[in-house]
Amino acid sequence: PDFTLIDTEGVSWNLYSLLGNGKTVLLDFFFAACVPCQTYTPEIEQLYQDYGSGSSDLIVLGISDRDDDAVLDSFAIQYNVTYPSGGKQGNGNLITSNYMSWFSFPGWPQYGVVCSDTTIFWGLTASIGMAALRSKIDTCSIITSTSNLKRDVITSSISIYPQPANEMVSIQLENPKGRNVSIVLLNLLGSVVKEYILENSGGIIKQSINTKNLPAGTYILQIVEGNRVLSRSRVIITH
Repeated sequence: PDFTLIDTEGVSWNLYSLLGNGKTVLLDFFFAACVPCQTYTPEIEQLYQDYGSGSSDLIVLGISDRDDDAVLDSFAIQYNVTYPSGGKQGNGNLITSNYMSWFSFPGWPQYGVVCSDTTIFWGLTASIGMAALRSKIDTCSIITSTSNLKRDVITSSISIYPQPANEMVSIQLENPKGRNVSIVLLNLLGSVVKEYILENSGGIIKQSINTKNLPAGTYILQIVEGNRVLSRSRVIITH
């Protein structure tokens, strides 16, 4: 599920924007009074530093469902946290509630590693050194590198409008090589909602998708050639 977290410094972090920029995002669901969270927060900070402190492909987001900014600032000072964190003043309670409705959430801390292609690894075991998290972050790096190798000119020449959509969304893309491509609309569970197969279509392709009867929410639009995803974009539908 997409979200926007506002950290204690007022900076907004949108998950899908980060993923769209090729980032891997580590979600750290915690709260300041949680003793296991206190134990493993230095390990998350060390991991964050080892992967470039936000300057490389990894972003860490601390998400608290109950702490205000003042409490989180004190927590950050006590445990030397440098990665962004947000609490109930920054949508942390709403984000946590949403993720609890999607995934098993037996307690805190709870971690999720989200790759740039929206793959998520959930329910990862915390440990000194955070080997499980590091393994999945490295897996995301492989996914991202492989995905980038498969991209071509279609990725830079696709237009989706209007955004957000109501009754109709239109797609325009260039297909100079006349490939057999498909336009696939998926929900966030990964289920195909709409699919259009465009055979031997060269030049400019225009396709409209009727969204009138689709539930409002966020969807993923993929341009696919065979088993290769050439482009992946977010589509927001409102009614």
